[in-house]
Amino acid sequence: MNTTPTTTARPKRLAQITIALAVIALLALLLNFARTGQRQPGLTEEQARYLQDVEHLGGFVFGDRCLPKLAVALADDDEDQLMATVSSHFTGAWLFEDDHPVSKHTHGHVTSSSQYRDGIDTKNANCDAREFLDWLLEQRRTFHSLDSISTKLKRMKPETPGQLDRAWDGNLLLRMAGTTDDGRIRETRIELACRLDGINEQSPESLAWFQRLSVIRIDTVECDRPLMEDMTDETGIDVDRLRDNWLEVTGPQTPAITGGVYLADYDGDQHVDCLLTDLKGLALYRGLGNGRFEDVTSNVGLPWEITDLQAAWGDFDNDGDPDLVLGRHLFRNDQNGPTETNNSSRQPGRRFTRLTPEQSGLDLEDAVGFAVADINLDGQLDLYVVGISQPTSGQKWIGTNDSNRNQMWQGDGDLHFSDVTRRSGTRGHGTSTFAAVFFDANNDGFPDLMTACEFGRNDFWLGKGDGTFVETELPEIYGGFSMGLTVGDIDNDGFADPYLANMYSKAGERVVGNLPGDIYDADVDRKLRDFVSGSDLYQNIGGNGFRRIGQSARVADVGWAYGPAYVDLDNDGQLDLYAPCGFQSVTRERPDG
Repeated sequence: MNTTPTTTARPKRLAQITIALAVIALLALLLNFARTGQRQPGLTEEQARYLQDVEHLGGFVFGDRCLPKLAVALADDDEDQLMATVSSHFTGAWLFEDDHPVSKHTHGHVTSSSQYRDGIDTKNANCDAREFLDWLLEQRRTFHSLDSISTKLKRMKPETPGQLDRAWDGNLLLRMAGTTDDGRIRETRIELACRLDGINEQSPESLAWFQRLSVIRIDTVECDRPLMEDMTDETGIDVDRLRDNWLEVTGPQTPAITGGVYLADYDGDQHVDCLLTDLKGLALYRGLGNGRFEDVTSNVGLPWEITDLQAAWGDFDNDGDPDLVLGRHLFRNDQNGPTETNNSSRQPGRRFTRLTPEQSGLDLEDAVGFAVADINLDGQLDLYVVGISQPTSGQKWIGTNDSNRNQMWQGDGDLHFSDVTRRSGTRGHGTSTFAAVFFDANNDGFPDLMTACEFGRNDFWLGKGDGTFVETELPEIYGGFSMGLTVGDIDNDGFADPYLANMYSKAGERVVGNLPGDIYDADVDRKLRDFVSGSDLYQNIGGNGFRRIGQSARVADVGWAYGPAYVDLDNDGQLDLYAPCGFQSVTRERPDG
């Protein structure tokens, strides 16, 4: 017998621990409400144990141990393996093309299609097990080469609340990616409603889980070549100096902190320059044109050993070149640099000089992020600083809390600033603010301000143009452990649309989905469900408020998202959205989202 341990044993164990910790943390949060003055009796210990049992059976036993076998059977194109996953009285349903038309769009060399119908009756069968599984295999056989296949459990709950040994209902997502017979790159996502005869500890071995499967939606994307290609080696940027957090995995909760990328033309040569921050130190790369860069960190006077991760560019002294706020430091871009011109890395007249707090007036001790704008339209850039603070005693997790350290600094000219936080009205309500963005929400010419807070309110203020702001609420303002924020006009209507990156928790969404709706008052219940629902896209409705469209636009389920960004990747005039996960997954191949 081969006793050599497999390489997957540790990641699987980490997955189990991570899921358990996530469920325990959420249940502790739910129990906390029952002890902090919310509606009584609140969530009882018995109810908490029931929720934990539901997530254990539905999320871990079925989602993590059963469902991957469906993916393996499809990957192997094994009809017998697939047949073993369905019960003897199985029924199935799918959307026929003549029953509902396919929505198809082409952008350049990328073609996407969707087929779905709102309000489909998932209990209305139109095929037997053989027909349904043959249909699934047809979807798999559209791939000549299958690069990846995965299953994801979105929802699972007992058909009758409290009856764990009876039928279960849920939703799952099947994803396949690879190349077709003609060499095109293809991705297929199939959302399925399912009904199980039951779930128990023996389910992974006994198989025959599915009593019913119904296709809810099919999405495909095809292109003849990759949209992006890795050209790092040709740029001159040394990525070896950046931290690879996968080399430092020591447990399920290992922090995945990296740095950021900050772009500007610091030397005015019409080429974009790139500042990289990292826990190993920073690097400034001067753009040379044609996609190439050179490291000029030491040449321009920046100390490479600075490990602060947050930065912002801005011409704070109005001399025509961008200065730099970096962590707790302010650097002036001045004319005191070298004058030699025979070396391209020694651009004449460009060097950074660090200012002391006494010189700048700034206190950036607690800074974790910056936003730059001229809030009072006086021609001087102002600086908004967000920070992380410890919660005050008696923190209730949901609700207003004034323990944060957000600050508004007014530019006085000549790189000096004054604290105008109180006068501006922008201190905020969250305990930890991770990001802030200035933008003109209502097109009145005045900068407005929005923040992303980990605990508490995501703040939104309308600027009056005189350095003061009016507090305004977003719809369903509790997005859920918000970490990042970006703004762009996604529908080209002339109004900016914010995307708020929140924590999407697969386990949390399932646990809250099984939570009775009458445990807490309506407001708290709504906020709880918001906390685990994922990122959200706020469509600006002509400067008169926002409409939440994250779920309908299918951009909500992004794991624990941190640093989103809008960019037109395919030059079609429409903004695309990049929303990376910021928390470390248990394996490289299994992202949190």
